Amino acid sequence: MKADLVLYNGKVLAETLVIENGYVVIKNETIVRVGEGSCPKDISAKSMIDVEGKIISPGLIDMHTHGIMDVDFMSATYEEIVRALQEYAKYGVTRLVPTTLSNPIENIIRQHKLIRKVKETSPFGAMIIGTHMEGPWLAERCRGGHDAIYLQDPKPEVVDHFLTEVGDILASVTYAPELPNSVYLTEQLSLRGVVPIFGHTEASYEDAQASILAGARHVTHMYDTTLGYKENPDEALVMMPGMETAVLMDDRVSIELIGCPVHVPKPFFKFIEKVKPRNKTVVVTDSLVGTGMPEQTVLTYEDGHKVYVEDGVLRMINDDPAINGNLTGSAVTLNIALKRLREYAEIPLARAVEWVSLNPATTLGVEKSTGSIKVGKFADITVMDDDCDIYLTIVKGEPIHDTLTRRKS
Repeated sequence: MKADLVLYNGKVLAETLVIENGYVVIKNETIVRVGEGSCPKDISAKSMIDVEGKIISPGLIDMHTHGIMDVDFMSATYEEIVRALQEYAKYGVTRLVPTTLSNPIENIIRQHKLIRKVKETSPFGAMIIGTHMEGPWLAERCRGGHDAIYLQDPKPEVVDHFLTEVGDILASVTYAPELPNSVYLTEQLSLRGVVPIFGHTEASYEDAQASILAGARHVTHMYDTTLGYKENPDEALVMMPGMETAVLMDDRVSIELIGCPVHVPKPFFKFIEKVKPRNKTVVVTDSLVGTGMPEQTVLTYEDGHKVYVEDGVLRMINDDPAINGNLTGSAVTLNIALKRLREYAEIPLARAVEWVSLNPATTLGVEKSTGSIKVGKFADITVMDDDCDIYLTIVKGEPIHDTLTRRKS
């Protein structure tokens, strides 16, 4: 067999098993053989890469990220988006879903169209699965970092206009299911194959169930801006079931956690691993501008407020001691989120990788083409060590980040 690329002498995290010493053969963008031991003599390839005992893993998928370094998907230019994609590759990401923040609808439409253009025309466009709209259809009390002036209910005419303009690039939409017209929104998203996602919500059990019946299938950063239970107003100290009860009870609904112990207390990682089906657990970065920058880097926004990077999060700089140091967002990279997940959930690396590869691919409906190392799927692969440091990232058979062979030469 003539191939384009062979990776060998590595621990292969294949879809259904771990091969302690194996190889992966790639031809025409696709995985064509996965095996154990040395590469067979009947295979010749344009490039043979000895990964020196490192881990050959499916590429990582970030289904919720707002930006990296100095690039914000809500305001980025075409060139900045392309540069951001190259940055993600350094951390093992082969596919991602660029995410926009609450803004005027026309601004959001503009950015989704621009991301569509990058997907269609850039050599790095294959990394983009689609786009994610997070806001403005969110609950004000749970808005987190979203500006309250942009929040609104999902009016049918606005929903229809938005989906007409960008429905073909849209992969997912986060919304609060307690808002008026949420069932209509859920139905319209489901009809177009867009994943309806709960988030920034204090929905009742009944509100959540109504949207699940209409097609909602995922929860944005559970335990961060999601209020799961309420006290019964008629019975002191009696708790009422809320959105959390609905999504934990329904095995059709997947749950994502931010890979950061500040946004998500450590026990929740082990809890979700225990209570949700194996293919319904996802870790994301929810990363913002500043991600990938050195510790204590200071960033100044257009409105003048400042933040600094510290241990994978962004914190406020302010003269008011009540505000200074407050959490403002995530700055974690996906390989570090993976490393933390393995530790917090107390699971093997191969299982943790599913949270950032096959499971997000399944949630987004692209698991037939990517998300695992399996013959017939695109060769979206990353090579890492046991510490989740990244050496090689391959998208559709093309290396787009490589410190492994460069180090040897």
